[in-house]
Amino acid sequence: MEMYLSIKLVDFIPMTILERQNPWWKTGKIPESLFPRSIEKELIKNLENNKIMALLGSRQVGKTSLLYLLIQHLLKTVKADDIFYFNLDDISIRQLLESPNEFLNYIGADNGKKYIFIDEAQRLPNPGLFLKTIFDIKLDIKLIVSGSSQLELRSKLKEFLVGRMRIFEIQRLNFSEARTLHPHVPPQTLMENIMLYGAYPEVLRQKNNEEKKLLLHDIHQMYIEKDISDFAKVENVDAFNKLLILLAAQIGGLLNIHALSKTLKIPVALIERYLDILEGTFIVKRIKPFFKNYKKEISKMPKVYFLDLGLRNLLISQWQPLELRTDTGALFENFVFLEMYSRDFYREKDFHFWRTTNQTEIDFIVEEGGHLRAIETKWQKSAAPKSFVTFKSYYPESATELVTPKVFLSVALKS
Repeated sequence: MEMYLSIKLVDFIPMTILERQNPWWKTGKIPESLFPRSIEKELIKNLENNKIMALLGSRQVGKTSLLYLLIQHLLKTVKADDIFYFNLDDISIRQLLESPNEFLNYIGADNGKKYIFIDEAQRLPNPGLFLKTIFDIKLDIKLIVSGSSQLELRSKLKEFLVGRMRIFEIQRLNFSEARTLHPHVPPQTLMENIMLYGAYPEVLRQKNNEEKKLLLHDIHQMYIEKDISDFAKVENVDAFNKLLILLAAQIGGLLNIHALSKTLKIPVALIERYLDILEGTFIVKRIKPFFKNYKKEISKMPKVYFLDLGLRNLLISQWQPLELRTDTGALFENFVFLEMYSRDFYREKDFHFWRTTNQTEIDFIVEEGGHLRAIETKWQKSAAPKSFVTFKSYYPESATELVTPKVFLSVALKS
């Protein structure tokens, strides 16, 4: 008589790994101290709907900490053993998620509502199909996933999750979040520190500037090795790095792809591919010109901003104090953009710039709900620019705003 043995992959996963990833099963609480994030309230609201939540952002921006914040919130009302966290950086944990049926059996999907947190979901061979399968079964399961590469995760999700997923882009810390880390640092000093060393959470925690530089170097190296070489399969890493440096040197300037192609001696198509990779992995953000078919408005070249100024300064090896630099105005312009962009949780705003053939410029045109705001940044105290008058002659219903460090800090300290 033959005997058949039912073997499950979970049987080969040491329970200690799962318990280590889910310490609240035993203690009922998150073991580490967490600080609040601006986006936290919006994420908590979305725990109540049935959509899959996706938190996308670069490495080291605090996605895992945000997942823990959500788990900490749930533990107030949900049984600890109904909350599951899986970090897919661990190969053995990935095996548990290879079979949807086996996974559902493991979590006890038929026994009340479950909250499933999947960190680094792009590690799955086919995360889109896995998540779709779980979602379409219509069990009482809330799925929350994270990913470090928008390109990688979206390429694996493709059409599977259209209408099933709500995506949140997680940024580095904004100014108000940085103040929670350093409440006793003078606001002007803190702002200047962010302009020099950026706002990665771990970098901002450091008091030693040399340690900040080392951490930024580590983040850059990991990015090149993991996202660029391993996933994006960039063969000419040297040209990719040179492009990064050229972009860092011209933040807030017009992006002339043909000029970059000539300088780097690589095809325009390759430059465009590299730019898509940089934007898809949360290193830079391009914004397009604003136009309504007026002949004098330029509508071709975008501008580029870095999503972390510390990483930008690392690339060009510039750490001088702001009063000794020639790029302080550009740094402040980039800083103001990040403050606006990081608070647009649902991507409801369109960010543009305005420039005419006679060199009339405005840094940012923000469209929201049919309304226009023209925003100009100035590091030094300045009167309202004449470009506001020109812009309002075209768009009389628009609002205008001049942002200096004093104006920014006065508004930020009230919020």
